[in-house]
Amino acid sequence: MRSLDTDRRSGLLSVAVWEGLLTRGPLDLTPFRAPGTDRRRRGSGLPLGVLGPVQIYATNSDPAFEGKGHSPLCRHTRDRGLAQSDDLLRVSDLLARDDWDWCSKCGGYSARRLTDTQLSYYRAAHQLHDIAGQLDDDRAYRAPVEPEALCKQLEELAGWQPGGHENVSWDGRWRWREVVSGLRSRAERKRLHTAP
Repeated sequence: MRSLDTDRRSGLLSVAVWEGLLTRGPLDLTPFRAPGTDRRRRGSGLPLGVLGPVQIYATNSDPAFEGKGHSPLCRHTRDRGLAQSDDLLRVSDLLARDDWDWCSKCGGYSARRLTDTQLSYYRAAHQLHDIAGQLDDDRAYRAPVEPEALCKQLEELAGWQPGGHENVSWDGRWRWREVVSGLRSRAERKRLHTAP
């Protein structure tokens, strides 16, 4: 997509076109981070799977180089769209490092729009991560967890498969099933514990 660089003066592609091709903000990759002790950044350790090769574009992805990385759609870059000089990364690169120096306004990058399969997986992973958060959160002021509803959601998520016409091979199936199984066990224990 960087070859579509139109150089602001020629104006061949408007910002509206770039907004159709790129995400406006960064992706929330929390479900794919390793589980940890920090409650705010704790991940579920889900595999990136079909999201790994998603292309990421940033004005500067080298933290050793002066200046923060911006999205091609950031106000700091005057919404110029994608340029040939922008850096190309993959989502898997984002998880491999955490020393990026990103803009706090735009998140530092834009991702290429997700395919139907990638979007479906992204949403399913966030559902699983949300269920894990509900099972972990035992603060008194929170609404009580409904284990029956969580078990039903987990049943639906257990069979998630890449779909569509994209011929995607999914190598994270075993880890997905492992996480679902662990959450199902926890939900069942909570159901038995809260049963009258």
